[in-house]
Amino acid sequence: MDSLRILLVDDEQDIVDTVEYGLEMRGFVVDVAYDGATALTKARSGHYAVMVLDVMLPAKNGYEISRILKDEMARGELAPFKVLLITARKLDNAMREEFVSTWSKADACLYKPFDLEGLIDKITGLLDPVAS
Repeated sequence: MDSLRILLVDDEQDIVDTVEYGLEMRGFVVDVAYDGATALTKARSGHYAVMVLDVMLPAKNGYEISRILKDEMARGELAPFKVLLITARKLDNAMREEFVSTWSKADACLYKPFDLEGLIDKITGLLDPVAS
């Protein structure tokens, strides 16, 4: 995993510091963005394996960012990578969850509060579909 790059997007400094440290300790290279506009710019200019993307962000929300980037990937304008949404808003039913994942086109979702090992497991599963 030494060369795998992750784009971590969250506007909460404590979460960014903790997750960034944990990912770097496991050999990932981590870039950080704190708002939607910066996330889009960085995602378009870097070669990432995974984007860990908070839903509630200044400038653009994570659902919009995920959809924009996945559409660009589908058109061949952007090298493909996985998008893992993180959110404190638990979805209250399966229909709503399906709508959100379909609309955002994200590859997976993780609910806050999460533990670092759970996040690592989710990322590993996205990178190695055989393991998931």
